[in-house]
Amino acid sequence: MSILIMIAQFLVGLSLLVFIHELGHFLAAKAFGIRVKKFYLFFDTFSKRLFRFNYKGTEFGIGWLPLGGYVRMAGSIATADDSDPDEDADVPPAHRYGHKPVWQRLIVMSAGIFMNLLLALLVYCGMFLYYGRNQVAVFGKNAIILPGQLGLQAGLQPGDEVTSINADSALYEDELLSTHLMHGNTVLSIVRRQGKERVHLHVAVSPKIMQLVADKGLTQFFSLKAGFQVDSFFTNVDLRRNQAFKKAHIIALNGDSVRSYNDFIIRLKENEQRQLYLTVIHDGKTSTMLAHRDKDGHIGFSLNTNLPVFKPERVSIGQSLSAGSTKVWSTIAQNSKGLSQLVSGEVKAKDGLVGPVRIATLFSGHFEAKRFWGLVALLSTALALLNVIPLAPMDGGVMAVLLYEAVTRKPVSRTFWAFFYLAGVVAIMLLSGYVLFNDIRALHQVSS
Repeated sequence: MSILIMIAQFLVGLSLLVFIHELGHFLAAKAFGIRVKKFYLFFDTFSKRLFRFNYKGTEFGIGWLPLGGYVRMAGSIATADDSDPDEDADVPPAHRYGHKPVWQRLIVMSAGIFMNLLLALLVYCGMFLYYGRNQVAVFGKNAIILPGQLGLQAGLQPGDEVTSINADSALYEDELLSTHLMHGNTVLSIVRRQGKERVHLHVAVSPKIMQLVADKGLTQFFSLKAGFQVDSFFTNVDLRRNQAFKKAHIIALNGDSVRSYNDFIIRLKENEQRQLYLTVIHDGKTSTMLAHRDKDGHIGFSLNTNLPVFKPERVSIGQSLSAGSTKVWSTIAQNSKGLSQLVSGEVKAKDGLVGPVRIATLFSGHFEAKRFWGLVALLSTALALLNVIPLAPMDGGVMAVLLYEAVTRKPVSRTFWAFFYLAGVVAIMLLSGYVLFNDIRALHQVSS
């Protein structure tokens, strides 16, 4: 059942992203008087579709192939290579895409990208307004970290105290999980106890490790010492107290991160009817195990008196707009840096390219609104950036041709467009095949 919920969330999120993107093209085309013949969510390949209806001369529908969507405009570039040159003969030239000025066509083609960025901004602003922002309350105040496997590789040690990240000690949780960690050249300022001395150090983390952190999760790098520890708990192995994990720190329950005692209690209530899989950090190692409740439904753990990890803050509309804009921009910068590292070879393609299979696994096996909308905003920004790449038939490829026309003041030939379009389609198909293979291989490695 959890797999079905995960897939359903992925399809709903994908549908929203595609619909908003194509809506941008549709609204811009209508604004310039261009006749829109089709508006489809997903592709109606081989003329097969799940649903359709006509309204004011436009066919709206849902295709059966969930790999995107499209808006078919009269006199579009795609029409120029159709086998029937008179397909749009019934449309006056003034209402055809190809007869519009270059600047109008550029706006029409970039409108989908703009709408995806606008969606991300609105979602982030709404989340900040509804949930507020969690300031990291312990930075500069003995913020003890528990390094995971990637953190140990970077040179961190259990008991290190983080004072700042990239020279910034005033951090919010959303920054900690994205801007300040998910790109290269990250520098952690730490205090390490060596005997009776406190030594101040700066740990530089390589882009390769940060890429692995982005792929495998922040807890594989480090976890802030939360407000409670495991004292002991029953496992399903022998129903005896497992002393091997005494004073381990719970960082996730059934795959959902746990950052505080209250967070842990909420997760327990959400999983009352499910088996409990606890992810803990102990001696620098991350382990996941099946926990066992006692007859009263409890598992053993003990509290400590550390400072709270996060301090919740309410934000105004103006603050949410500022924080949302910063979040969108930092996500663009993060993804752009990732693309440049792929091109330069700093990050291998098998580590940096993530396809729909692994994206789907980012959604939880049960619905959580904050997590769902956060992923929608993140993927919407990524989709906008992806469509800037100058490959036909993506928006970036069409925009590159239009910019060429604007500079040379003459349209490209039909032959050039045909080869450019074909080359783009072949490149996208090959890349999609590689990404899909890479996704399946990565999942197989995790399961084994």
